Amino acid sequence: MMAVAVPPLEPSPEESLTQGPHPQVGRLLKLVFSSLVRHIDSRMQPLELTAMQWEPLILLWTGRADTVAALARECHMDCGAMTRMLDRLEQKQLVQRQRSDTDRRVVNLALTPKGMEAAAAIPPVVREELARHLRDFSDQETQLLIRMLERMLANGARE
Repeated sequence: MMAVAVPPLEPSPEESLTQGPHPQVGRLLKLVFSSLVRHIDSRMQPLELTAMQWEPLILLWTGRADTVAALARECHMDCGAMTRMLDRLEQKQLVQRQRSDTDRRVVNLALTPKGMEAAAAIPPVVREELARHLRDFSDQETQLLIRMLERMLANGARE
């Protein structure tokens, strides 16, 4: 009887996720991020802000974005979703929109006084939650973590 060569089986989707040099890294990164967002989110409740809402406020407050398109880019959202988010922030009287005088396609954004107050309350909460998640890390360990994460980002940016 002649032996028949059997091709190796393709790994199942579950197996392919657990193969590789460090299968836990992606999962742990996701879990840490989810934990941070969940804790920050719960602390934003007194400000009546969700995770999706406080990030645009911070970006406007710090000047990293001032139009719907720029905000959508920074938040990794499409302009339609950002417009719906801004509708909610405008209803809460945190943001105001104004169409550009020079280009009617551009919608400029500004924080209202109430929005400025809400945005100013966000950074301490984020810092406290980061500190809580980094509790018991030495300064050296924190710096090492930062360098490794920066290196991961640089590796991902390479083609």
